[in-house]
Amino acid sequence: MKAVLVECLVNGEKTKIKELEALAKSRGYQVVANIMQRRRKPDPAYYIGRGKLMELKEIVEKTGAENVIFSNTLKASQAFRIRRELGWRANVIDRNLLILEIFEERARTAEAKLQIELARLYYMLPWTREYVRFRNLYGEQVGWGALGEYLHRVYEQHIRKRIARVEEKLEKIRMKNVSRIIKRHELGLPEVTLTGYTQAGKTELFNRLAMENKPTGLGPFTTLSTYARRMKLKGRGDIILTDSIGFIEDMHPLILEAFYATLHELVLADLIILVVDASEENSELKRKIDASEEILRKVAPATPKIVALNKIDLIDDLRIKKAEKIAKEYFPYDQIIPVSAKYGYNLEKLVEAVRKEIKYEYV
Repeated sequence: MKAVLVECLVNGEKTKIKELEALAKSRGYQVVANIMQRRRKPDPAYYIGRGKLMELKEIVEKTGAENVIFSNTLKASQAFRIRRELGWRANVIDRNLLILEIFEERARTAEAKLQIELARLYYMLPWTREYVRFRNLYGEQVGWGALGEYLHRVYEQHIRKRIARVEEKLEKIRMKNVSRIIKRHELGLPEVTLTGYTQAGKTELFNRLAMENKPTGLGPFTTLSTYARRMKLKGRGDIILTDSIGFIEDMHPLILEAFYATLHELVLADLIILVVDASEENSELKRKIDASEEILRKVAPATPKIVALNKIDLIDDLRIKKAEKIAKEYFPYDQIIPVSAKYGYNLEKLVEAVRKEIKYEYV
């Protein structure tokens, strides 16, 4: 699947084209070209300017790309205007839909699949409406033989009924999850949750600590649903160690809402270990820590945290010190511990910090 990546930077925004490229390749797209544009404000019709749109059209025709992926969040009307200009030959999606495609490919549990379906249904509702409107405007009859306003309402009613069914199923799963965590607390089993930006090495750290062999190295969002194991702490009893979904910057609120059941593990956790990739360049490190801190502040502001600076085997002491300083700016009152999940460096120090932080109040 050939794809052209497009990014429009408004008012001095920092580029995320490399992250978009990693996401696209993880999904299986063959990236044939990148297009970037800087503007004072997005074009209301196409997001990018008319001239840049013509450049995109030429590249699509020259490379034979079947897909165009925008780093920016597109309105449904913008996506279909772009498709119209390209002659409907290329599928046009934005970063949010790309993330949902990756989620769908990686989902294994019933809960994850339902959460992804719910996110897609909510996000695609206006896209479906615009799709029907645009195709009818250009002389194509879409769907069950109806046209215009009637067809739009039939589509919308069908989607809203499916949303209601999925939400009902998810609510039952959420209640079971809450009951399970409460039961663990009653049994004196505190919950420690690993979280952090996608590809920070959470699952590798989980495997080391819990002596598991979950798949790693599959690209962004290897973990889509929580995975828990009982772990023994010397002299302190047992805990439940949980691996959770990775964060990503500017995730659409509808996607975050659909993954509430997964993120809810953070709210109910007794301790959060925030895993950070310390080998990133300083600007990337700041961006990803900032995104993680913002999500944690919204989802679990009162939960104690330990920051694990992972992948120190890839950097020297000077860069480790710099990473610690950056992390301290965002988490001034939390412990910052440099570790290497791959080689086991400093894991005993991390476990000791968990021992001191955990309080067995439930026994």
